[in-house]
Amino acid sequence: MAKLTETEFRKKLTSGETERVYLIYGEEKYLVKGYTAKLCEKIAGKTPSEFDFVKLGSGAELEEIFSACEQFPMFSQYKCVLVSDMNIDSLSESDLKLLMKYCEDISPSSVLIFSMPTLSSESKKSGDKKTSKLQKFAAAVQKFGAVAEFGKKDSSSLEKTLTVWAEKNGSSLSLRNASRIIAVSGTDMTTLRNEIDKLSAYADGAEITEDMIRLLAVRSTEVRIFALSDCLASDDFSGAYRHLHSLFGQNEKPEIILSTLSSVYLDMYRAKVASESGVSITQAASDLKYGRREFLLKNAGQRASRYTTAALRRMLDVIIETDMTMKSRPGDRQILLETLIARLITEKVRMHNA
Repeated sequence: MAKLTETEFRKKLTSGETERVYLIYGEEKYLVKGYTAKLCEKIAGKTPSEFDFVKLGSGAELEEIFSACEQFPMFSQYKCVLVSDMNIDSLSESDLKLLMKYCEDISPSSVLIFSMPTLSSESKKSGDKKTSKLQKFAAAVQKFGAVAEFGKKDSSSLEKTLTVWAEKNGSSLSLRNASRIIAVSGTDMTTLRNEIDKLSAYADGAEITEDMIRLLAVRSTEVRIFALSDCLASDDFSGAYRHLHSLFGQNEKPEIILSTLSSVYLDMYRAKVASESGVSITQAASDLKYGRREFLLKNAGQRASRYTTAALRRMLDVIIETDMTMKSRPGDRQILLETLIARLITEKVRMHNA
């Protein structure tokens, strides 16, 4: 059986068919969590008995999993065993083979679910030489069970999803305004669901308008950091510090801010080099395996036009140096970020004066 799409997995949930083993993972954790919960409810019921439903965490040993699956159900047709966030890639080769063998021969009275609601599970692309253990496990489960990998939705699908959520909340939302919410709050579905619930409550049965979005929608960390980088690109240095201090005020972790900022500058450098080499953004995004996040490289290309390649290289060096300092030395990490912005400004001014 091939990997199931979201539509195929949804159909399986409503059918009478039940597999013995499931693997549910992917970038979009909202869907991973949601479909895992629906699957568990299908198998064990809304209020499952502790005798028929066992939930194990990331630290579960193989013996613990096997033991849970060997116990017979008492009040349900199946014994449902849910293992959350197990790091398959950390298993030894012998343990991986043991796990795959057990799953293939699992008791017919048990259903074993491996779900990754928080663990990062980015699979290797087909061009990579080495296949991850997660990929090997997924390939094995496909032979005797069901595998669903939920990736990030594209903008068009997200816009439609937001309008459906709004309608279910008793309000309405145009596709245009759905696009505005995504532009402000990012593409994480958990965040977007919270925003729609909040906006629907404010609209109180009416349409969610652009003014409501401008007033209430929370700007995602990624969007705010993009705004910070735009300020640096346009020489609005005081604006860059305002955005940085806004991030501090929202208690964003300095490590997350630095990681996202480094991605912004790396995207700019890649876009700049691609342009100078005569390579289209679409081709560069394909070569670098951006997938549905090609828009990041396109947006980076617009920012990169305000920099020289040499300046971007120097800025990446400064960011790498800050990252190494943050990881190796104790100290005030907010001060490190403020210093980083000052050094990026210095490099921008140096570029203008060159």
